[in-house]
Amino acid sequence: MSADEELAGRVVLVTGAASGIGRRTAERLHAAGAQVVALDRSDIAIEGVLARRHDVTLEADWKDAVADTLSRFRRIDGLVACAGIIVMAPVTAMAIEDFRRVMAVNVEGCFLGLKHVLPAMIAAGRGSIVNISSTAGIAGAPHAGAYCASKGAVRMLTKSAALEAIAAADGIRVNSLHPAMTETPMVAEIVRQLGAGAEVEDEMRRLQPSGRFVPPDAVVDAIIFLLSDRSSFVNGSEFLVDNGFLAQ
Repeated sequence: MSADEELAGRVVLVTGAASGIGRRTAERLHAAGAQVVALDRSDIAIEGVLARRHDVTLEADWKDAVADTLSRFRRIDGLVACAGIIVMAPVTAMAIEDFRRVMAVNVEGCFLGLKHVLPAMIAAGRGSIVNISSTAGIAGAPHAGAYCASKGAVRMLTKSAALEAIAAADGIRVNSLHPAMTETPMVAEIVRQLGAGAEVEDEMRRLQPSGRFVPPDAVVDAIIFLLSDRSSFVNGSEFLVDNGFLAQ
């Protein structure tokens, strides 16, 4: 049985499910037979997936999403926190409003997911949470101070939550996943914010040891592993999917 097949019948919430890694995660989980609750502020069009309008920064939305999921399925087996934004600017030029917005979505969104999903997992004695961080949560990058700060915070929040979760129930795991630059709409957003053209994207590719960005399915492969029982002793980890980027 593959890791994908192990997830058949499990109930998994996915944030940021309208595009990028979140969308591909929801698609793959649904194809594997999981019951997927896809959450995003934008419209989600994935056949067979239960979609909800959801702002990860609003505690009321988290309460409603968890309550509705438990009402429908009686349990929550997994949470994949993919929702995230980036604002590119030097630290000296970044508006405080933009810094706070990045921290709200990227950090508070993960915090609220942990706060409201973990109790259901603790009651059941099992579950797996995957918080999507980034290589930018481990190594800095110019003009990405807010993003790096937020993803570093996700990394450490995950470790603290993992220790609390395992103390409450040995079958619960919380891990952070750290992709390098991935082939998603965020790349185009970075280029747009920098006001640059294709040459900047080419330079971003050249920074990768392989000269190419991470395919979304490579990230989802790791997510599925972390959700599955194959990673039963992986807890509080920072799981890299970077094809050697941080080995440089």
